[in-house]
Amino acid sequence: MFLFFFRLIFLIAFNFGIFYGSPFLNTYQLLKDIDLFFNIDMSNILISYWAISFSVSIMTLILIRIFKPFIEIYLLHYSRYLFYLLISLLSLSSIYIVFRIYGYSRLSLVIYVLISSIFLHLSVKITNFK
Repeated sequence: MFLFFFRLIFLIAFNFGIFYGSPFLNTYQLLKDIDLFFNIDMSNILISYWAISFSVSIMTLILIRIFKPFIEIYLLHYSRYLFYLLISLLSLSSIYIVFRIYGYSRLSLVIYVLISSIFLHLSVKITNFK
């Protein structure tokens, strides 16, 4: 459980950092969708940033949990790092497509995918270090 929350907090914070590296980020469509259910102030764009960051992080951790039985097969042909790279790409792209996020910095996304994959790979070792 500690590993889950450790990963969740890091991924949320790091994903939130993408938004500061993206000067032309457009999350207006997501704000309009949220406004249908919750009466929010449309000028408060941080709500959409937190929603996206949380969704990408949760999706990443859920995909890791779902594909965990298949990791041994994947490790026979590839590496654990590439497994986490695939999971990061899949969760990031699916959430950004579903939430209709435009104008993000591609360089920030590449850096996010690489560093989050390294973090996910090393997080088990970090939490088990005593």
